Amino acid sequence: MNRPRPPRDSLAEILTLRPEGNGAWSAMLESFWGASLGGDLLGRAVLAGSSREAEPLRAVQASFLRSAAPEQPLRFRCEALAPGCARVEVHDGDALSASVTLRFGPDAKGLTYQSVPAERGLPAPESLPSETETAEKEGWGPYAAGPIESRRLSPYTAVKDHEPAVWLGWLRPKLPLGDDAGLHAAAVAFLAEYRSHWAVERRLGAAFPETQLTLLDHALWIHRPRRWDDWWLVRTESEIGVGGRCLSRRTLFARDGALVASAAWQHEVRDRG
Repeated sequence: MNRPRPPRDSLAEILTLRPEGNGAWSAMLESFWGASLGGDLLGRAVLAGSSREAEPLRAVQASFLRSAAPEQPLRFRCEALAPGCARVEVHDGDALSASVTLRFGPDAKGLTYQSVPAERGLPAPESLPSETETAEKEGWGPYAAGPIESRRLSPYTAVKDHEPAVWLGWLRPKLPLGDDAGLHAAAVAFLAEYRSHWAVERRLGAAFPETQLTLLDHALWIHRPRRWDDWWLVRTESEIGVGGRCLSRRTLFARDGALVASAAWQHEVRDRG
């Protein structure tokens, strides 16, 4: 029996598409220990949409209709909905796996503000243990593989009912992404969903291994299109869950404190039994 493969270290190698012509592309999602990531699908949908748009990516709205297995061929078909707006449908054979709407637009002069500051006084990422060191110390060493390097700031402990479920840490690509602006936008979409279970895991605590999370919907807003070539501060929180549907939010801050992007998504959480 083939063992589930860990992901590659290069996000640029993972986020690729093969053109099929007539607005269609094909790809196989990366294996993350035998599973696929929603962010992998989102990143490739962004690549498909960016191929026909000159302006920066501004927003992504996605509905996940069924799970897509890794290392199986998927088809990405892109159609223009309006100037600066496109929809990418992802098919697994004849079945629709996801529908992703993308909005693009130029920088414009207008109302500009940021009232949400990044946390202050945090340790620099270079001063924190590497993910490999943390993983070996905590017993999950094999799962430190992959295209993203992290430096965790929040404790790996469950929260009490009255406490907010928050995960905070520094993240960056393990290997440089290069100069392609479309690839950097796809990488932000990947990061916006990467390990989206973190906050819910802190809420569940010891019960987390016995649960199954299914991603239902995802939304991303890019406030400041930027290259992702340095450590970014990632804050993930989940404030409400009702009937097994849990809402999480994420903010992505550049090292200089600028809020680059915001995301929100909904998981369905069920017992594995």
